[in-house]
Amino acid sequence: MPKKMRGMLLVVFALVPFLFAAAAHAAETTDIVNPNQTYTYEQMTEDIRQLAKSYPELIEYKSIGKTRYGRDIWAVRLGTGDAKVLINASHHAREWMTTNLVMNMIDQYAQLYVRNGAMNGRALQSVLNNTSIWFVPMVNPDGVTLQQKGVSAFPSEARAGLLAMNEKSSDFSRWKANAEGIDLNRQYPAEWKSIRNDSGRPYYKNFKGDEPLQTAETKAMVAFTKEVDPDMELSYHSSGSILYWNFHTLDKNLERDRKIMSQVAAMTGYTPVKPESNPSGGGFTDWFIQSLGRPGLTPEIGRYAGEGSLPLSEFPRIWNENRDLGLFVAQQGFELWKERIPVEYKTFDLILTEPLPLYSEADSRNKTGASLTAQPLKADARLGNWFRVNTWLGKSWVHVNKPLLGKIEVKESKIELTEDTRMYREPRQSSGILSELSPQTVTAFEQMEDWYHIRTWLGDAWVQVK
Repeated sequence: MPKKMRGMLLVVFALVPFLFAAAAHAAETTDIVNPNQTYTYEQMTEDIRQLAKSYPELIEYKSIGKTRYGRDIWAVRLGTGDAKVLINASHHAREWMTTNLVMNMIDQYAQLYVRNGAMNGRALQSVLNNTSIWFVPMVNPDGVTLQQKGVSAFPSEARAGLLAMNEKSSDFSRWKANAEGIDLNRQYPAEWKSIRNDSGRPYYKNFKGDEPLQTAETKAMVAFTKEVDPDMELSYHSSGSILYWNFHTLDKNLERDRKIMSQVAAMTGYTPVKPESNPSGGGFTDWFIQSLGRPGLTPEIGRYAGEGSLPLSEFPRIWNENRDLGLFVAQQGFELWKERIPVEYKTFDLILTEPLPLYSEADSRNKTGASLTAQPLKADARLGNWFRVNTWLGKSWVHVNKPLLGKIEVKESKIELTEDTRMYREPRQSSGILSELSPQTVTAFEQMEDWYHIRTWLGDAWVQVK
């Protein structure tokens, strides 16, 4: 076998430890989220932390803002793909079962991913290696907490004002707004001035506020959406088993969005709402469609429940209707992303730091069955974090979650460390810190810009000397 081929070919036996590790992880997976309960902000926060701990390579989370009363608005990423989609829930307080739904999605999808499983023919690893799903499971944690627990969950000085906005009733089961009496889904800058049925004052529902994006919650959602740049969004509400999908959708996008809507309607059984020539705006999906020109959907889950939350007895039906909708959205997002992002054709010096599988196309569904070892490579094209390389199979693609680009020069040199210096696994500060060296002279055997590869008692490590 030619030397070059030996360097590139990863033999099957080398994959065996990884397969056993994956099997062991799969055997350990159990449900973290219990959706068959009144799902509180505190329970959601604990479950998010546990999910991230259980699936560290697949799930991450962060706060995208804080509410008036200091509750975090959590965002959770599931998947490692370059394409991104956004799914949010609980804009409205009494609609908290939407949080049960999306949190159960995160849990069930993660379990199937590590088991290399599928849902209705959708292979989880392929879907989530192509697309990262960003969830905001509870946009309105103050409102949800007020609806579920009443004024006792809020500071004593705030209680009289909360009761006044609820017509002095201590029963908050109908509460829809945030804890400032503003309807968050009437806060977005999409024909905000012409919103109909505004209450005109802080109230349990329908008050659009004094100006768009007045609230911390909606400011956070707009800023986060612009940061993530998703190719599609899903905004869960309740109730009525209906589907909103159009807000002054441009003619050039109408057929695309109608096709997606028809597929979602067929999956869920929800009735599409006929587009209006003069719709009442202000909703997140309204703003998303109008601002980005990309597909946005608002499913109203569950049979109509009037002015209250859905009964827990509805959840099994809702789960069956929506269980793989998140995966469908992820797949659609990937196709839209590929259409939107151009392939960059030029030479890249790419350094693989771990074995990676090869693909015939820039798509996780198209594995070749072969892999590359850790090594420096020349790539001649890039799509997101997909790189096209020449191999014994011809031109193939690799996906690198955190690409390391540059040339490593084999060069022995003496390096003087004049201060305590950190050692890294890779020649970049975002890689893991191994330890620290005291001031001394070290011998490097490779160099990449101002990074030097040295041998230590912990094995090979990189130090940066500027």
